[in-house]
Amino acid sequence: MQRRDFVSALGAASGAVALGGVFSDTAGAKGFAAMPAPKTVPSTNIEIRTSYPPISPLGKDVFERRLEQARKLTKDAGATVLIATSGSTNFNYLVGSSFGRSERLIALVLPVNGEPVLVSPSFEAERVRRGARIGTVRGWEEHESPFALVRDVLGGSAQRAVLLVEPKTEYWTAMRIVAALPDARLVDGSAVFERMRLVKSADEIVRMRRAIEITEDAIASAHDQLQVGMRDSDIAALVSREHSLRGVNGGALVQLGAQSALPHGGTIDATLKEGMVVLMDGGCGFQGYASDITRTRWFGDAPSAKFRKVYNLVHDAQTAAMEKVKPGVQAQEIDRAARVVITKGGYGQYFTHRVGHGMGMDGHEETYMVEGNTRALEPGFVFSVEPGIYMLGEFGVRHEDDVMCSERGWEVM
Repeated sequence: MQRRDFVSALGAASGAVALGGVFSDTAGAKGFAAMPAPKTVPSTNIEIRTSYPPISPLGKDVFERRLEQARKLTKDAGATVLIATSGSTNFNYLVGSSFGRSERLIALVLPVNGEPVLVSPSFEAERVRRGARIGTVRGWEEHESPFALVRDVLGGSAQRAVLLVEPKTEYWTAMRIVAALPDARLVDGSAVFERMRLVKSADEIVRMRRAIEITEDAIASAHDQLQVGMRDSDIAALVSREHSLRGVNGGALVQLGAQSALPHGGTIDATLKEGMVVLMDGGCGFQGYASDITRTRWFGDAPSAKFRKVYNLVHDAQTAAMEKVKPGVQAQEIDRAARVVITKGGYGQYFTHRVGHGMGMDGHEETYMVEGNTRALEPGFVFSVEPGIYMLGEFGVRHEDDVMCSERGWEVM
């Protein structure tokens, strides 16, 4: 298990000091842990996109396996039909595409003993056929009820159906399903969808690694372009542009100076100056899978002694949390490991949020590294580890990396 770098392939540029490791107490203004040379970023859009080896889209076989797992888990939950509506990540996970959410119902109807059917407005049917990786499309006309079509799809089993409903289903949709199938029963599908998505497959890991790689490079490139006088909104736009140059939609929450003490930022459009903390919390999506990393950096020459101390403490807390990760350990233990380090260092009151959250198709999903979560980690769980210290009126420091629980312990993605 190798030690990770917090900022990969960053050099000092534009008056900014790169933070690639622990600060040395005896170091000079730029005496930090050694880092590799900066990566060469190609100059054209096409070159940048092809600087990453191509990854083919997920095949139809992946979605067929997901449907089989969905049927089994639905049956184990005592239900006879799974229903997921377009606009939710769970729908996308099973169907392979999303068609947005509106007042017009597009839904997956999956009987445990039958074939998947996609209910769609008739005028949208061709779009759904082209985008979906599974299922037969059944259309409803504008003057017809889509909920009656759901009933018709279920046929004779409709009256005794137990419908497992995706947790992001809108209330009005669920109520209209109930009205159309008065003898059916609805059950919450949260646990089933969590179970399906908690353990990431090798296919998913590959895509998450690429998303993380792209965001790391985008933030690194943005860091190297920092200049005095830039507003936080300018820097955020720069990070978005760097993601776009790499072929994805992405961005970052950028917090400068005292604004970095607000974990999710504020409304002030701050301006970059020498001797200021720069915190970038960024992410992107690649083929439906998310990245989420945070880099904290000092802009200028020698960082203050207090910043050095806090930076190192957060670094040590993240290390302690990562080293706790292994199969069978409760999720809350990851939070506790980081919290002990920061509390012993005298800054416990400034660590104000959980240490991490699950990741996958959503940037935040189950399971959460937080006190009270007794779920045991399993190989294939992917989550952030992001301790932070936030001192209002001064500055904040957060280190965030995405970690996978493996058979051997932990691995930074």
